[in-house]
Parts: sequence; C-alpha cells; structure tokens
Amino acid sequence: MSTLVLFHGWGASGRVWERQAAAFGHRLTVLTPTAPAWKAGWYVDYLRALSLSECLLVGWSLGGMLLLEALSSLTDPPPGGLVLVGVAPVFTRRADYPWGQPPAVVRAMRRALKDNPPQVLAQFAEQCLAPGEAALVSQAREAFAAPGDAGILAAGLDYLLSRDLRPLLPNLPAGAVVIQGQEDRIVDPGQGHFLQEQLAGASLNLLPGAGHLPFLTQAAAFNGILEQCLSTMN
Repeated sequence: MSTLVLFHGWGASGRVWERQAAAFGHRLTVLTPTAPAWKAGWYVDYLRALSLSECLLVGWSLGGMLLLEALSSLTDPPPGGLVLVGVAPVFTRRADYPWGQPPAVVRAMRRALKDNPPQVLAQFAEQCLAPGEAALVSQAREAFAAPGDAGILAAGLDYLLSRDLRPLLPNLPAGAVVIQGQEDRIVDPGQGHFLQEQLAGASLNLLPGAGHLPFLTQAAAFNGILEQCLSTMN
C-alpha cells in the first residue's frame, strides 16, 4: 500500500490538499502535514519517520524547495516517487538566473506583513491565479485564510530571498515529475524547464491555462498526473 504525502507552500496549510485527500483517501494513506516552521530540519525528521520507498512525495512551491533540501541530506532508500509542483530551485532573480521573482517584490511583501498579514495573503492568493482563473478567487483566498504567525511568514520569505538549491540538484533522487502551470505568475515556467534539465530522469508536465495552484484550479488534470505516478509505484 502506497502513502501519498503532500507538503504545502508559503502562507498555506495542509488544508490546501483537500481535493487530493478526497480523491485518494479512500484507497491510500494520505498525509497532509502543516509545517510548523520553514526549516529543512523539520522535513528531514518528518521523512525519517516514514517508509520512504512506499511514499509518493509531493512538494508545492516553498514546501517543495524544503522537501528537495531535506532529500539531499537523507541516505537511501529514495522515495517511491517525487512530484514537484511550481517549485523554484532559485526563487529570486540572480545575475546568472533570469527566471526568479525580483527580490524587491519579496522584500516589499515582507515589509507589508508587519501591518496587515491577511491583506498580503489575499493579494498573494490572487497572484497565484492565472488570468483565466479569476472566477476561482474565493477558493484561492480560502487556501490562504489561516495566516498563522507573521514571524513564520516572514521567515518563509527570507528563505525564498536567500536560498539557492542549484548545487543540490545533481544529487537528488532520479525520476522526479515536475508539474508547472503554463501561466504561473509566481514561479515562471522557465523554472520547471530548468528542473527538468537538472534533475536526472525528470519529466515536465506543463498545464495550459494554469497558475500557481493547479491542484486547486485544475484538480482533475493534476490528480490524473498523481494517478500515473502511483501506478508506476505498484
């Protein structure tokens, strides 16, 4: 029996995976932990408690970055499968990396957190949608409705500003499946192409018309990809 483990991104909680839990929970163990801190050590400890060879690990956005960092420090066995959703090996733009967000944008979000975290999250939720997904704005805002501690949110943005995972990519498990919204305004599709090129045996699934929340806005297509991943594990 396989276990499906889904790690959420910045500003959200394990609740964002409700559609996946409903689709797969009747036949699999589905784990949707809410990370208490944006620290790779927490992910390492969580993964060490699992039988990784029986797990399909899914990491979205910041949660996917931390999942990759954690996997880089774990010894065998590798996970049964790995899915990366809107994951940026480098979130902010660098001189040698053009696909990231401008650092000034992330710093502005961090400053705004001091005054009104719910407003920052509501604006971020809207940015997570592609232009054609505007009808789903209420669902997107609900995904970020429990902001938690402003300090933890700020720490997540600090990670996004500073972390560069490129040196870790050659040593990560082979065969990752990358899911990328073709109209993602948070993580440029170029990031997905870069991951595909740098991760051994990786495949890339570009979802037309999708933004940064494909598991919510295109749940049927997203779950179909997970179904294919699970079938290769059995």
